[in-house]
Amino acid sequence: MDLINRYIYAVTQKLPESQRADIEKELQGLVEDMLEDRGADRETASLEEVEQVLLELGPPVEMAARYRGRERYLIGPGLIDSYWSVLRIVLYSIAVALGIVYIVNFFISTEPTAEKLLEYLVSLLSVGIHGFAWVTVIFAFIEYRGARQVSNDPWKPSELPAIPEPATRIKPSEPVLGILFSVLFFVLFTFSINLIGVHRFAEHSIAIPVFEQAAFAKYLPLIWLLTAFSIFNEARKLITRKWTPQLAVMHVIFNIASVIVAVILFSDMTIWNPIFMDQLVQSGLVTTGDGSYETVKLIWDRSRDGLIYIIVVIALIDTVSVVMKRFRRKEGNTALTK
Repeated sequence: MDLINRYIYAVTQKLPESQRADIEKELQGLVEDMLEDRGADRETASLEEVEQVLLELGPPVEMAARYRGRERYLIGPGLIDSYWSVLRIVLYSIAVALGIVYIVNFFISTEPTAEKLLEYLVSLLSVGIHGFAWVTVIFAFIEYRGARQVSNDPWKPSELPAIPEPATRIKPSEPVLGILFSVLFFVLFTFSINLIGVHRFAEHSIAIPVFEQAAFAKYLPLIWLLTAFSIFNEARKLITRKWTPQLAVMHVIFNIASVIVAVILFSDMTIWNPIFMDQLVQSGLVTTGDGSYETVKLIWDRSRDGLIYIIVVIALIDTVSVVMKRFRRKEGNTALTK
């Protein structure tokens, strides 16, 4: 019966993934035994008999707690697998992002190799500690919210949530890629903004930055908050593995926040390199007055608005995609009820 499957699913989703298969079989056997004691079986039992059995077993939260053996955790067993997954993704992404930065700096910098390697190791340790702290705080908050949202009203089996349809499920690769890009975004703008620019590898390497690093630094807290918000959203996707109204709303809020930050950031003329075109001319990459100079200058002058438009379009497409997923889900639910 669907109600039994929903109960077992609700219980096992609050347990470590490695235990779910065994506990699912155990619960199925337990329910069937309890139905047999009432002179029924899983196929012929009435809805009232099934509800009585489930009420006797207790709410899924309490049943999962019995299997766990104890209740109070910073990161509970129901979230610990997702916690370790997100933490590994974040730490691996940090190592990869900083590694790429180190390799690029190795070829364009004149500093001694030993100093660059030491700087990489120090940055790796520092950012790794921050990443660990962020992920732990995010999951502790999710755990706390879950505990606070437990209702004191009597539990009813009929209120069990439905098992999500395949079309509404979130593939694990989606939040993984989201976390990866968030970390790359954070590392690039926090530690390596000087790499965003024009590089010429000749007898003497030339680097012409797009942004004024000192002016850009005042916006770093906004970037850090946006990164933490993104990891929080992706972690929740990895936990629920399905689109919910709350997830959809938070995703749209993140897109809106991204657009707001982009407008604030790129509208500030002080963050842009004020002598970018002069440096291009001095490096010999363009010559004042020729066609290529005018083309590059036109692109440079419009780059601020262009970046904002690109971010707005990407956020709009992503928002419409999420809304359409929710709309299709509602259509599917309506069809099932007819």
